[in-house]
Amino acid sequence: MNQDHQRPQHTFHTIKDHSSPPRTPQEQRRAFLWRERMKLEFKVQGLFLRAATLAQAWQQLHHQKAPLKHEVPGIASRMVLASLVGTQQQLPTTWPHSYEGDHLAEEESRIQQEMLRCSADIAFLQAQINVLNFELALL
Repeated sequence: MNQDHQRPQHTFHTIKDHSSPPRTPQEQRRAFLWRERMKLEFKVQGLFLRAATLAQAWQQLHHQKAPLKHEVPGIASRMVLASLVGTQQQLPTTWPHSYEGDHLAEEESRIQQEMLRCSADIAFLQAQINVLNFELALL
């Protein structure tokens, strides 16, 4: 029972030592750099999650586009036939496919831009982390 009583005191003592403020300017600088590095690491992890979400959206988009690619020849042939016959009845049915294709192309462009932005942000943050690691190594 005596050991059980001493263990919580030791744990409190250890926590107290780690939470005490750094005493020297070098210790303060090290603590600041370490905190900044951890903040950047968390941001990078968030960006990796965002990139994974964008990759899933990209895959879903391409699954949506696949049926439209197979419909394009049929739509084109109906449009040609309608123009040869001189009827306009078949043309309006092709327009929703065109609008859907345009919407998917816009979404594809948006996802690509976000993926590029996310990749650039990750590279930038990792460069900052490398600088902080270098500074920490010098201390």
